[in-house]
Amino acid sequence: MNELNSNHESRPSGRTPADVGPTVGRRLTQVIVILGALLVSAYIVTGSKTTIVEAPPTFDMLAYLDQRVASQEDAKDVRCWSSFCKLQMFITGVPIDEDAVAVRVEKLIELIESIWEEAGRVDPNASIVAKDAVAAVLVRRFPHQYEETKGASFLFADDDQSILIDPASLQDYSDTIEPWRLLQAWASRQTDATGVLTKTPPFSEAALKQIYNFLHKYDLAVLKHARLIAEENKLARVDAASMEEGFTLEGKLRN
Repeated sequence: MNELNSNHESRPSGRTPADVGPTVGRRLTQVIVILGALLVSAYIVTGSKTTIVEAPPTFDMLAYLDQRVASQEDAKDVRCWSSFCKLQMFITGVPIDEDAVAVRVEKLIELIESIWEEAGRVDPNASIVAKDAVAAVLVRRFPHQYEETKGASFLFADDDQSILIDPASLQDYSDTIEPWRLLQAWASRQTDATGVLTKTPPFSEAALKQIYNFLHKYDLAVLKHARLIAEENKLARVDAASMEEGFTLEGKLRN
């Protein structure tokens, strides 16, 4: 009786040694099959050079301009509007009427819009207005010369007259955030009621910097041109009419 009990207790519950062997074998076979399938899949993917390409992040023009204005406000000396208007008067050498200042802003925003329209026609299917497209428009419409040590010069086509912007004036103007503010004002007008940009394609970051550098010089050239017009009309200050006529500078430039 004890022998029977002993034999019964030494036997594994529910399985015999013969049962375990086939089970382990089957599991090993399954593992080998799975590993083989994975290797085959990896070979197929690698062999066909299948890759996952992430879409490039969309450039947020509005956010970029807001950031540039904010960072410039922290870094630059001339921040408030009244200080900038005084700087304008200092650079031109004569007082500028408030109405003339308003005309200047509107005309420059219209100018940015016209640059966007022309540059956008260079590649109508592009998702963004590129720097090269903007540069082509600026070179054609606003020819001028620039050297860091000499400043900028805008030469008239019909005579020897020119408008010169000296390096000191350019440096004073660079202490303002005005070009970025103008670009920001233009972009803000291209949004819907929720603040989403409706005008597409937007300028690229490089294109915006290109326009910034251009406005840095051209804004001062227009101001000086408006002053010359006011002087020709025997005015002691730049009025709105003189400022508006100052923007005829584009049509007078020598290519």
